[in-house]
Amino acid sequence: MSRKIIVNTGPYETRAAILEDDRPVELFFEIKDSEKIVGHIYKGKVSNILPGTQAAFVDIGLPKDAYLTLTGVENTEGDDEEELKDIFRSPIQDMLKVGQEVILQILKEPTPTKGPRSTMALSFPGRYLVLMPNVEHIGVSRRISQEKERERLKAIGRKLAPKGGGIIFRTAAEGIEEQDLADDLNLLVKMWQKVEAKARKAPPRSLIHRDLSLTMKLVRDHLNDDVDRMIVDSREEYQEILETCDFLSPLQRAALELYEGKEPIFEAYGIEKEIEMALESKVWLDSGAYLIFDKTEAMVTIDVNSGRFSGGADLEETVSKVNLEAAKVIARQIRLRNLAGIIIIDFIDMHEAKNRQKVLKAFREGFKGDRNRPHILDFSELGLVQMTRKRTSASLDEILKEKCPCCEGRGKTLAIATLANRIRRQVLQEAARIEGKTITVRAHERVVEFLRAHHDQRLKELERRSNRTIHLHAEKGLALDFWKVEAKLNEG
Repeated sequence: MSRKIIVNTGPYETRAAILEDDRPVELFFEIKDSEKIVGHIYKGKVSNILPGTQAAFVDIGLPKDAYLTLTGVENTEGDDEEELKDIFRSPIQDMLKVGQEVILQILKEPTPTKGPRSTMALSFPGRYLVLMPNVEHIGVSRRISQEKERERLKAIGRKLAPKGGGIIFRTAAEGIEEQDLADDLNLLVKMWQKVEAKARKAPPRSLIHRDLSLTMKLVRDHLNDDVDRMIVDSREEYQEILETCDFLSPLQRAALELYEGKEPIFEAYGIEKEIEMALESKVWLDSGAYLIFDKTEAMVTIDVNSGRFSGGADLEETVSKVNLEAAKVIARQIRLRNLAGIIIIDFIDMHEAKNRQKVLKAFREGFKGDRNRPHILDFSELGLVQMTRKRTSASLDEILKEKCPCCEGRGKTLAIATLANRIRRQVLQEAARIEGKTITVRAHERVVEFLRAHHDQRLKELERRSNRTIHLHAEKGLALDFWKVEAKLNEG
């Protein structure tokens, strides 16, 4: 499988995509006006403590307080590092008090309904290892499977780890000399010392450390020997990588390219079109079948429909072919959209167990390179596939979209007939309440058109019932479900 990293840098945002066999599977955005905060370190003040859930809320200067638990460290690198549990063993109410100042690091981006998730067990990722300055632990990536190499790295870790701190060796550390590991650690220790010094002087609600830029994070976390090409369209960023990333191997440096084509880089590699498709709820498959993606507060549901597809000698064969194609596309779309939490896929019913297993195998293979730890269950009795996927950052929808000002994100508004009936009821109420000859209704032009339909028949009927002359005004720029009824009092 070929892997490419494509980076597009513009004046207002930096975008990147990871391609597998020339198809995008992951997207990254760094928008200057809506910065991501995972990895950032803040000095905050405890605003509330919840002993029942062993959690606290910390005011860090953002619209919503950070949610803090003391059960351990959740890494943000997918399966690349070990996960630590039970680092803080004391009850939260014994460790923290309301008003206490704390230093914490963001683990998960805030959502429209929740603040960011955070930890007091800080971590500083480097190329080969992660420094945890206040956690005494030596760990090795689960992807390093040879026991001899794991023991070698653990021995080096025990030797290099700073007092009171710990190290987790990343997958990239496999086979790396001790001196190179020590150099990587020294850079991270200096970074931590700067954070410590800044934290001592900074007031609460302050940002005291920013994570790397998107391009440099991609180099650190994704540019390895499995990547065939990393193509960057900014000469400035290309030069910065060459000059500052001394840790890159000759093979990795050879993979780095400056894009100089005339066509925008995302257009040239077909990524722009894929982004547009990933923002739609309906995705057509090559066969003529289609998928429907629906996101709610609790979960994401994905429905597979055969659509125009009619190939196959019998129904079971037709359904299996559709589901097999859908399984591969769904896996890629989940990664591309960065969907997380509970996800339920409603494949078309298949009667034969061998076909269900074939589809499930194809679906799981689609997540081979996914760092967000998908956990996929077998088909349920209802023919559904249930899965969970770890949330480490905002979904594509959350990054690039916002709630519709008319429907507030519900996806639907009241029907025109319903709105017209509500207006008619209000007109009759106003006519009964206020003496006068005229009533003025200001509403959206579609509602006014409805009331004027059939040669003003509906309007005349309302005037007869209310015994008033009614003036309809179509207001430009008015929300569909907003209207105003004004009854004019009799003079004198």
